[in-house]
Formats: sequence, C-alpha cells, structure tokens
Amino acid sequence: MSARLTSAALFFGGLLVVFAGLLWNLQVVSGAAYYERSQRSIAQVETVPAARGKLLDRNGKILAQDQVAWRADLAEGCDEAVLRRLKVLCQEEEVVWTGEGSIDRVTSRLMARIREEGLTGVTFTPQVTRTGSGTLAPHLLGRVGAMSPEEWEVYQEAGYAMDAQVGKDGAEAAFESLLHGTPGTKVLETDRNGLVTGESYSVTPQPGKDVTLTLDKDLQAAARAALQAFLDSHPQATGGAAAALDVSDGGVLAMVSLPDYDTATFSADYPSLSQAPDTPLMNRAVQGLYAPGSTFKLVTAAAALEEGYLTPETQILDTGRYTYYKSPQPQCWLYRQEGRTHGLETLSEAIADSCNIFFYDAGRRVGIETLDRYAHALGLGEKTGIELAGEKAGVVAGPDYTASVGGIWYEGSVLSAAIGQENNRFTPLQLAHMTATLVSGGERRQVHILKKTEGEGPYETVSLGKEEISQENLAAIKEGMGAVTRSGSLAAAFRDLPVEAGAKTGSAQVAGAELANAVLVCFAPYDDPQIALAIVVEQGGSGSALGEVAAAILKEYLS
Repeated sequence: MSARLTSAALFFGGLLVVFAGLLWNLQVVSGAAYYERSQRSIAQVETVPAARGKLLDRNGKILAQDQVAWRADLAEGCDEAVLRRLKVLCQEEEVVWTGEGSIDRVTSRLMARIREEGLTGVTFTPQVTRTGSGTLAPHLLGRVGAMSPEEWEVYQEAGYAMDAQVGKDGAEAAFESLLHGTPGTKVLETDRNGLVTGESYSVTPQPGKDVTLTLDKDLQAAARAALQAFLDSHPQATGGAAAALDVSDGGVLAMVSLPDYDTATFSADYPSLSQAPDTPLMNRAVQGLYAPGSTFKLVTAAAALEEGYLTPETQILDTGRYTYYKSPQPQCWLYRQEGRTHGLETLSEAIADSCNIFFYDAGRRVGIETLDRYAHALGLGEKTGIELAGEKAGVVAGPDYTASVGGIWYEGSVLSAAIGQENNRFTPLQLAHMTATLVSGGERRQVHILKKTEGEGPYETVSLGKEEISQENLAAIKEGMGAVTRSGSLAAAFRDLPVEAGAKTGSAQVAGAELANAVLVCFAPYDDPQIALAIVVEQGGSGSALGEVAAAILKEYLS
C-alpha cells in the first residue's frame, strides 16, 4: 500500500513540475511575444476583385484590359512617425500625396518600400479601371460597369460580389463568364488600437481568361476612318455602318457603326448620347434595317440560274418599261433618267449595268416563294448568329409579311421585290453575310467574333446550311460583279487595289428622306474570295459614291 502511494506521489509531483515549467515559459520566457500576439485581432475580411481577362484582336493586339493602381489608406490615429516617413517615401517615388488619409495610385515600388520598412497602419486597396480602345469599336467591344438590380439577381448566383464590375454590352457582355475571374479574400490584422499590423490572403484571386477576337485592329481603324471621312464630306448623311467578314469561317474582321461614342467617357456622356437624334448608341451594323436596293439582284440572279429559269447565256431585252402586267409597269433606271435602254443583256451584263428590266423578268419567272427561299438560304432575313446582343433578323418581302402589316400583296409585287424594294429590310452585317455565302458557293457559316479563349482550342466554324450554287452559275454572277470594278461605276475607286475585286452597288429610296440610302457589297480577291464587305450610309445617295470607302478598307486588308 505504501509503495502505491509513493508512486502516485511521484507521478503528481512530476505533473506539477511540468506545469510549473509551462507557466514559466508562458509568463517569463515567451511572455512578451504572447502579450503582443494577444493585442492583435482579426479586424475584417475583404473581398479582392480578380483581374478581368484581356480582349485581344486576331493578331494579339490589346483591345481592352484592366489597369490596376493601388491606393494606400492610413488608419485613423496613425503614428506621426509613420506619417512623416510615408510623406518622405512618396516624395522620393514621385507619388502624389492626396491628403492625411490616403495616397492615390500607389506604384509597386512604393508599396514594396512601405512593406520593407514595416510601416503599420497602412492598407492597400486596388483601383481597377477597364481601359479600351476608345472610339475604335465601342459597339462591338462594349464596356464594363456596375451591375443593375436586374443583373445582380442573375450574377449573385454565380458568386459575384454586389459591387463587382460586369460587361454591359458588346464583347464584354458576350464573354463575361470567360473574362470575369474569381475574387480572392484578404484578412487584415489589427492591434488593440485598430491599426493594421498585417494582411494575408486566405483565398488568392484568380484572373479571368484572355479572349481573342476575330477583329483586326488595324483594319477596324481603317474602316472607321474611311467611313467617318465619307460622313464628314457628306453632311446630309445621318449615319452609316460597315461590316467585313472572313469568307472562310464567318469571323468578323471589322465592324463600324457611326455615329458612335467613346467608351472612356460613356458615363459622363450618356445623358446627351441617349437623347441624340442620330442615335449613336444603336449598333447600326446589327440593328439597323435598310432596303438593300440593287444589291438584292445578286439573290435574284442566283435563284434564277440555279432553278433553271435562266442560263448564263440567256439574253433579255431591256425595253425601258416592263409591260408584262397591266399594272405595275415599272421602268429601268436608265430609261427613267436618260430615256435610253440597255438593249439585249446576259445576266453578267445585267449585274454590271444593274438593269432593272432584266431582273424584273427574272424575278417574275422565279416567283416570290422561290425568291424568298434563296434570300433566307443566303442569310437574309435570318440572324447571323453573332454573339452580340440585340441583333435583328430583318425582313424578306413577301405575301406573309405584307399581310402581317395590313397590306395587300399583288402578283406584280414580285417585280419590286426582285430588285431589293418592297419590304426587304436587312442589316449591313446580313448583307456582308449574304455576299460571303454567295461567293463561297452557297455555304452559309455562322458569323462570330470569338477566335479563341486562353487555354482552349480555336473557334470551330459552324455551318448553318448550304444552298448549292454551281461553279458555272457562280462564275456568271462574279463576272458581273467583277465588271463593276473593272469598267463600271467603281472602276476609278478600285483601280489602285493590288488584286481584282467584285462588287455590286445599290440605292434605296426612303420615304421622307432627302436622298436615297447608299449601299455597296464587295469581295476580294476575285479569284480567291477571302473578305466580304458591306457598307450602308443613310442618305448617302448612290451606292457608287461609297467606292472610295470600300477601296480603302480592302486596301488595308490586302496590304
């Protein structure tokens, strides 16, 4: 029994010795360190926004990116010695001191020196600004801004912070999920006086992915400059748009809508922009609906040839006035203006001369149902599939649409429809899409602005269907378009191009307007079509007036 007590006494005695040693270590040996640690606390947890991915052009040139600057904030009651030292460091690093409370736009070097010297009471806050290309392509690239209440309802489910910046329109909105990174979490430590003594990341922010677009930055600049120059020299013109597509895959090479705006000053300019009568906020390239005028004759030509109503050798006599119907009996533009006729013409010659009588007869033979089918197959009256929001589908003239708006369709209405009048209304992008589809033999490819995403493979071309156009028939259509640039109305404007091109012009009267809308479609090179282009200018007059604009764009592309 006594041995057992002795063992217990020894055991508890040993515990007391160990416990006393721990107390000595806590209170005497490490007391100061533990005391200092006890004076600290977790002050707050902050969400740190992630860097947004860059928008790049097809050649890797930056179109939009985040500019991150840091602001140093000083806690209230910051030590005077710290304050004095901060002012000295700011002066040495040529950083502006904005007041007793903060330093704006902190450089990385200044941040490093502040941390190296262990100046307490200073926290760094990122100031992220999205910088784009200004007026280069505002409608296509879009802008970034604070969420609306409606957007917050959507984005909160994706884990967005309430104050997160999101793409508002254009490519910024279309590729929001790719560009927007994952926010991080920063933990700030403070002492008992509330001064920040340390900071660390519990979750490191992950930047968004870079998105490469099909856009060519230099071509975009050239297209905008050329169209703006035309508008500046034609004060009666109220606006216009141009769209250029890669024939091989439907990628947008350039897209201009004028008038436009500067993304850098959008917020300040919005009140005036939203009330401007020339609607600079509208993307005319995908939302403006215009009569195609004589450019629609290309559709009529394809339908008549492929359905066997005409051959490339068929000749039709221009009689000046088309008298097949008792009414209407429309005239050819040449007869109306000069009292002359084009005489006997083949399809290629009729395209080159834009002979109305030829296409009145071709359209009557084909009929409105078949004509409409070819229009849709070539991309007219159909959304192109572009990723931008708000694209309009357009209207292909015909009995159904006329009835839907309370009108009456007559048998002879097909005549005006065949030359691009009646209710035909298309976007400039659709006209470019039609041209690209036609010269590629009828293969309609989805239009897109995404080329590739960081870490992923390239965009895969999407076919939207094919209306086969034989090589013989396509050659006849191209021959007519080539004649327009070789010896026709665009010969002077296109003579300095390094390769031959094909084109078709049109003029579309608008009720109440002083002048007709000018329309032009073209492609190049003639033997190997790579680029298809469409231009529309409101009250631009004749489509041939746009020759210099088209030539400048093609020249930049071909160079």
